[in-house]
Amino acid sequence: MIIDAWDPQTFSAEIATVLTKHSELIFDYHVEDRRLMHEHLNSSPYQSLKPNRLFRAHQNFRENTLAPIVAKSRIRVWHYTRLTDEEANTMCSKIVPSSLEYLRYRLSNLVANNLLTKDDAETVFAQSPYHRQPFRTNSLWTTVLPLSHCDCGVELLLKYWGGESAYFWLSDERIVNTLRNLGTSRIVEIETALMDELNGYSVAGIFLAAWARQLGAPVTPSNRDLLIREFIDTAKVIRIHTKEDNFFEAVGTTYPVGASTLLEDDNGSTI
Repeated sequence: MIIDAWDPQTFSAEIATVLTKHSELIFDYHVEDRRLMHEHLNSSPYQSLKPNRLFRAHQNFRENTLAPIVAKSRIRVWHYTRLTDEEANTMCSKIVPSSLEYLRYRLSNLVANNLLTKDDAETVFAQSPYHRQPFRTNSLWTTVLPLSHCDCGVELLLKYWGGESAYFWLSDERIVNTLRNLGTSRIVEIETALMDELNGYSVAGIFLAAWARQLGAPVTPSNRDLLIREFIDTAKVIRIHTKEDNFFEAVGTTYPVGASTLLEDDNGSTI
């Protein structure tokens, strides 16, 4: 079974065992966090947010016990993009990280297929933020939680071909509109390793919130962006959902099973 960091029903035996062993700490920490925040927001006269007395123990468990286990796990993540049918088929076979070289290759294919003029392709390439922000390249951005296609954090990635590598800094509205009509919106399920403790530590927070919620604590797992870079060769596409198919519309609401709980606030009410 593939692991979803937000769904305890999918956790590996090793992760579930260590979380079970520390359930009291996890539950008490989140309950205390909620109590302190409520006290802070409703204080009169105003009082600063007080520190959580369980922070050090909880942090130590997250960093030194859970994160190393999570770091060696493989989990499901989600990538939001707009692709032509040819690009989607290629991605199913191999995930290629974003780069200026790959952007140039993709633009050349559009020109060859008469989907974009050569001049417009040159403009898109010249105005790509990758020229001045190389830290964005050689990687693939994903989300740990399945987000709905309507989510404001991903809707522009689904709306314009090429994502931030192409439309982000474009000044020509005509070309921007052209990119909006290229390809089709896609949500890509990916299985990936975490491998390094930085990603392991970040994602461990979602595991902890999901476990605390299962225990009855008033907390909802919040999303984290996950950058796939060094271990991108080991990442695998599970499936690609295309706009107007049933699963595309359901992602983040009724798909995967249990995703609807992510739409509830800390009191169990639908957001």
